[in-house]
Amino acid sequence: MIYALLALLLVATGVAVAVVLGVQIPFISDLFGNKNSQLGNMVSQQRSTGVRSGMGSVRSTQVMNEQGSEFSVKRTVTSTLTLEKKLKYAQWKMQPVIYRMCQIAISLFTFSLFYVKFNIVFQLFGLLVGPIFMGWLLNMAIERRFKAFDADYPSFLLSLVALLKTGMNAMGALESGAEGLEEDSMVRQEVMAMIDRLRMGVSEDKAIGCFGEDIHHPEIELFVQALLLSRRVGGTLSDTLERLAGQVRKRQFFRSSANAAVGMQRGSIWFILGIMVALESYLYFVYPEVVVGAIQDPMGWQVWQVALLLILTGMFWVRQVTKIRV
Repeated sequence: MIYALLALLLVATGVAVAVVLGVQIPFISDLFGNKNSQLGNMVSQQRSTGVRSGMGSVRSTQVMNEQGSEFSVKRTVTSTLTLEKKLKYAQWKMQPVIYRMCQIAISLFTFSLFYVKFNIVFQLFGLLVGPIFMGWLLNMAIERRFKAFDADYPSFLLSLVALLKTGMNAMGALESGAEGLEEDSMVRQEVMAMIDRLRMGVSEDKAIGCFGEDIHHPEIELFVQALLLSRRVGGTLSDTLERLAGQVRKRQFFRSSANAAVGMQRGSIWFILGIMVALESYLYFVYPEVVVGAIQDPMGWQVWQVALLLILTGMFWVRQVTKIRV
């Protein structure tokens, strides 16, 4: 049983790592839906799913019916962060069913390990390891892409405002502002992908509407709507983007201040945990019978398990309380 679960875990982990790294797996490539390139994926998505509308809450999609005629369908885009959206924001090329399979495999493997030595409470806790661990990896990937985009976003908006005030048109200013960023900048990649879509013949609404769709950033939608409205009805785009740049910089400041405020609390938890480990190590070297005897005694081992479970629960709870939402 244990060997079977271990083999299942190794297979699931290998598949997940291969998919995240973009390695092609012939037998399951259809499940993961890998594309030849990121630009091809974005263009195909534009032509199949539609774009943002002027108000940002409804998208118009052209669909072919059974007779081959074309008609427009309105669908509402909700702000609910589903698993499909999280996988898209993290750029994990896997289907939700594969993600769930990885969660189940890790939970079963942890449960089989805890079943050998630990009590029923720890065994039940082992079933939660899979969702917690996979969720932590997924959120970390989303946050990493968010920080990579947010690092250059305010400066890009300010440079774009300056270029617009010199008299350049919007698309020329976008391209010039992006060229001033680093080669590996995510903002530059998104802008250049939008310019490439326009050169490939994609309409302006679709090309602009797909800007930053795979990045979980709250100010991207405002930028897209401002750019779309300026292209449709005109107006002074530089003033709007200047206010948006100020808002982005303020949110960055508030976010960094909040992280600094909760960082002391998180650091204090690790400091207290370090003191506990140091005291246990001191007791082990001074009077080892106290530590070893408590582990070997049935009642003492139960106390050890309860203490470990309380420590893990406390660390998880503190992390959830101090989590900063963008």
